[in-house]
Amino acid sequence: MKRFPYYPIYLDIEGRNVVIIGGGNVCARKAETMMKYGARVTVVSPEMTDEIEQWAREGSLAIRRKEYDPSDLDDANIVIASTDHQRVNEQIAADCRQRRIPVNVVDVTPLCEFIVPAIIEKGSIQIAISTGGKSPALARTLKEDLHRSIGPEYAEVNDVLGSLREEAKKVLPTDLDRKKFFDGIIASGILEMLRDGRRKQAYQVIADACNAADVPLSDAVRAELG
Repeated sequence: MKRFPYYPIYLDIEGRNVVIIGGGNVCARKAETMMKYGARVTVVSPEMTDEIEQWAREGSLAIRRKEYDPSDLDDANIVIASTDHQRVNEQIAADCRQRRIPVNVVDVTPLCEFIVPAIIEKGSIQIAISTGGKSPALARTLKEDLHRSIGPEYAEVNDVLGSLREEAKKVLPTDLDRKKFFDGIIASGILEMLRDGRRKQAYQVIADACNAADVPLSDAVRAELG
């Protein structure tokens, strides 16, 4: 039994070697997600789904048509075990721990060094939801609820504030100064303005805040103001 919950973290897997052991539908879903975030995926299994076979033919991932053995972990940065055999999954987890490779055993939380959250993406906004492995069904429900409540205005504000960040760092010397600047823009109600279709007003508020703090306007702000 774990004494502490899992620590939430965002991990850069672009170009990293992800080995997925097991070639069924669960493996296909995991492989698709890992490829989406830029990982180099290798699937190890005597049998593969048609989808995995197609990705291999396209060169999107590599396959090893074989039973698992510890050499499959060579050069692996992350491992996901999704076989139908508990003993094999346990062995994979033990081998990964011995090599200090982060491992996820699908639907067997006690064997996992990391778990995969439900993910919401709205433009540049990404939200990860976890129930600590206790209830994937509840995580899916939370994902659906949040997906309905988070509109495109959040990603738009994220992008425009991001466009101001580098210049703000040059002008506003401390973290506290920058926090006050960006918090003030959000507190002015620009999300509500965008949600109501008052785009010009929202961007004018941003411009006024920039002028007051001597932060140069970004191209994104200028484009909206005309």
